[in-house]
Amino acid sequence: MFLLIASLLASVSILYAEVDRDWALHNPDLFEGDILGIDPEVDRNAIPKDAQRWPNGRVPYQMDPYTTYDSKEKEMIKKAMAEYEEKTCIRFVEKEEDEKDFVLIFAGRGCYSKVGKEGGVQVLSFGKGCFQHPTLVHELGHTIGFYHEHTRSDRDDYITIHWEAIMNSAKDQFYKLRPSENRLLDTFDYNSVMLYGERTFSKDGWTKTMTANEKGVKLLDVYDKKGLSESDVKRIKKLYECK
Repeated sequence: MFLLIASLLASVSILYAEVDRDWALHNPDLFEGDILGIDPEVDRNAIPKDAQRWPNGRVPYQMDPYTTYDSKEKEMIKKAMAEYEEKTCIRFVEKEEDEKDFVLIFAGRGCYSKVGKEGGVQVLSFGKGCFQHPTLVHELGHTIGFYHEHTRSDRDDYITIHWEAIMNSAKDQFYKLRPSENRLLDTFDYNSVMLYGERTFSKDGWTKTMTANEKGVKLLDVYDKKGLSESDVKRIKKLYECK
């Protein structure tokens, strides 16, 4: 198992450069900035199929034995997990010895995750730049099965994308999903922890790449939010049929 983990970590960690807290979450080489292992032309669903849900909302995980998180970082990871557990039926549990499907948490170069349950060992990176509570909550949102709010098929009713301001290498991060590629569980939410800020992937770091259609609404960066919004909680409960 240790050899398998070492090989898996080596194969993904070489993809990323050293980054600050903003770049850690907004990597143009990853699907939607922080999602690992997705083919943009094939596997683009806003919400995964039922088969990609974690059975009974139980998410087994293991802390990478080769990663050394300090006590504060471990506490922050637990706190992010606890927010889901307190507000929904999701449960993050340390994996049993014989479990084959689980999330391996390690310190990669940035923040990134698979989306939903894929089967086998799947990585979740909490690396440099990731240790703000809402950022950790955001990545766990991907782990349980949610994509970004700004790619919803109905997003044009709520936000405007400013294509001329977007880095050329990141324009694909703003492609809109087709209705058949979504499962929309609630209306668009400006406060969702899964919605990026209005200057994400900006060419000059200042010009806005997307703005709210609703007057007076500012799109906050993920790390400036508090955590799960009311709508985030509602969607999780719907997806996992929480009682």
